[in-house]
Parts: sequence; C-alpha cells; structure tokens
Amino acid sequence: MDIRLIIAFVTVATLHNFTKAADQLGYAQSSITSQIQLLEKELGVKLFDRLGKKVCLTPEGEQFLVDARQLLFSWEKAKGSLSLLKSPHGILTIGVNESVCSVKLPKLLDEYRKRYPEVEFHIKIGSSDELELWLKENLIDVAVLLDKPWHVPELTVKIYQEESLGLFVSPNHPLDGVGNILPHDVSSHPMLLISHSSCWKNIFQAVMEEANESFRIMLETASISDLKQFAVLGFGIAVLPLYAVDEEIASNQLSMIDWKGKNLELFIQVVHHSDKWLSPSLEAFLVVCTDVKW
Repeated sequence: MDIRLIIAFVTVATLHNFTKAADQLGYAQSSITSQIQLLEKELGVKLFDRLGKKVCLTPEGEQFLVDARQLLFSWEKAKGSLSLLKSPHGILTIGVNESVCSVKLPKLLDEYRKRYPEVEFHIKIGSSDELELWLKENLIDVAVLLDKPWHVPELTVKIYQEESLGLFVSPNHPLDGVGNILPHDVSSHPMLLISHSSCWKNIFQAVMEEANESFRIMLETASISDLKQFAVLGFGIAVLPLYAVDEEIASNQLSMIDWKGKNLELFIQVVHHSDKWLSPSLEAFLVVCTDVKW
C-alpha cells in the first residue's frame, strides 16, 4: 500500500474537506480524489460519505482512521531510524498557547537555535483544546501550553512548571494598594478575560463560585497584548499569568492586587503524543526545555 494514500486519507479525515486537504498536501483536488478512490478500491470499503460539500467518515472509515494514524506514526519512526543525520535537523512543528508564544517561547527557541541551527521552526498558535487535537492528529510534534495538569491517555507530559495567575489593575483602580483582597471585593468590578483560553476563565470562575460570589465580564479578547492594554486604560481587572506582565509592572502601568482568595494555579507543560517517534530535533527540544530557565 502506498503511504501517500494513507497520508491523503488521514488529511481528508482531519480537515473534512478534499479541497483543504489538497492545498495542505500540495496536490490538485483531482489527485486527492483519485488517491482516496484507489484506497477505497484496495480496501474494498467506502471510507467517506460525500454530502454536497460536506465530507464525513463512514463507520468503516472511522475504524480505519485509528489504524491509519498508527501506520503514520510507525512510518515516521521507520524513516527516522534510517536517517544518516543523527544531529537535530529538519522541521520542528510546535503548538503553543498565545501567551506562551509571546513571552516564553522566544527565549527557548533562541537557545535552541544557538545549539542546533539546522532546525527550522513551524509555530501553530491555538487553544488548549486545539493543541490536544493537533497532537492526536499528528499535526504538531510537540505542544507547550499553560493549563491545568493534563491527564490524557494518548499524550505524554514531559515537563511541568508551576505558574500562577494574578489579578492586575491600573494604578488609578480603586483596588490598587488595597490589602487582603477576597472574592467578594472583586465581584462588583468589571473583569477582563482571555476568550480563547477557557481554562483561565474556568479556574477564576470556580474560585468565585466556591466563594458564592458572582462576577461581571467587561471584556473578553483573544489577545494577551490587547487585554493588558485595556487593563492599563482602566477598563477593569485583568486575569493574567504573572510572567506576562513583567514589563507593565516594572513601568508602573499595572499593579498586582493583594489577592487572598484561593490560589489560581496553572502549569506550563510540554507534551507530545505517546506514540510519537522522538526525532533528534524533538529530543533536543525537550532537553532545552529542561536546561533553560524560562
């Protein structure tokens, strides 16, 4: 069986679209269609139902997808074991949360580049849910994320680094400089939250619910930078990781309030698929993550 047929099948199954799959693989759509038809003929089953523009897996397709992904992992491992290049090389595809990408990742990749200049980085920014999906579908080699501890059977968490969320306000905010802030103290003030990182919102919401306090969301945005700017302008209380606001704290644009409620703890985690072949470039990345204080 031609491995290209398996790659075409998994790509169409992942994207649910022949045109998008063709674009991603650099083929004409007709070539993808021919490859799927050839695979269906070889297997003797229909893999997709085509309902207009919508493409859905048949029950046989769903069953074959599990084995097809495992075949690709094995193929990747086999290719790597035959490689004559033992030092890190090629492309390393890294999935990250937006806050990690803008603050944490540059320091890591700067050190990695100094050690292994032959590696090219491809960065995909997404939510924690998207990173989990991309790892399972082998669309990224490794994920670096800020979240609650992950316990997903198919995934291996290599590195935990504890981080904390903080509540930040502009210097003219009523809570700036006030001591011993509890959940009821912030319930009447507008909150600024990251919309695409539901984990942060859920953690803060759980703390408020445990204290039987409600809160009002003034603004949600997908951008860490935008959220900080709105907080600087006095729109409300921003919930952010401490590492993301170093510059604003140093320049007195933002202050961290004296939060005495339940800790808002998260973890920086470096994760790969448990079946993923650890290429030299991926192994080197895990080593750099361990070596560098980031």
